[in-house]
Amino acid sequence: MEFNVAQLMKEATGASREYELDDDITDLDGGLTPLGKLTGNLVLLRIHSGVLATGDLRVALSLQCGRCLEPVCVRVSVEFSESFRPLTDIQTGRFLSPEEFEGQAEDLTDEALLIDAQHILDISEVVRQNIWLSVPIVAACDYTDPVSGSADPDACPKYIQLLSESALADTFGKQTPSEAEGIDPRWEALLALQDEPRSE
Repeated sequence: MEFNVAQLMKEATGASREYELDDDITDLDGGLTPLGKLTGNLVLLRIHSGVLATGDLRVALSLQCGRCLEPVCVRVSVEFSESFRPLTDIQTGRFLSPEEFEGQAEDLTDEALLIDAQHILDISEVVRQNIWLSVPIVAACDYTDPVSGSADPDACPKYIQLLSESALADTFGKQTPSEAEGIDPRWEALLALQDEPRSE
């Protein structure tokens, strides 16, 4: 996701380049598991201080369902608009210090937002950060009702199955003291709690 913007930097403010992305991001971040390529549109616009990169991207990720803990496919949309500033002057090659630009100090010195000395603009870090911002806090299996055809994100089939199995275990899995002979004596007193009513 690197772009040579040397020619764009020589053009007047308002000049632009458009790209269709179809990139493999397997090595972008060890914590992300993409199920396909990153696709979408990228526009690079020449502005007075450098280049404005605007992206509208999509990627499918494998995440862990927050209910059943099984892998689930989540489609993520990434939109960003970031201003990149050049490290050197395109005409003279002179180093350009942050003091020569207006803006937030942290943005002017952020290495992810710099166009390097070879005039390469790299959007990898910006994309990586925005993917993480777009990932849902809790991923969940989506269940589609076979009758109505409507999707219910709160009905995770695996989770419902686990709840059913847990309820069956509560009903049939109680041990009597005689069945619990192999239990550590320090825990035997807890067996009596099985039959006590649960407080809500």
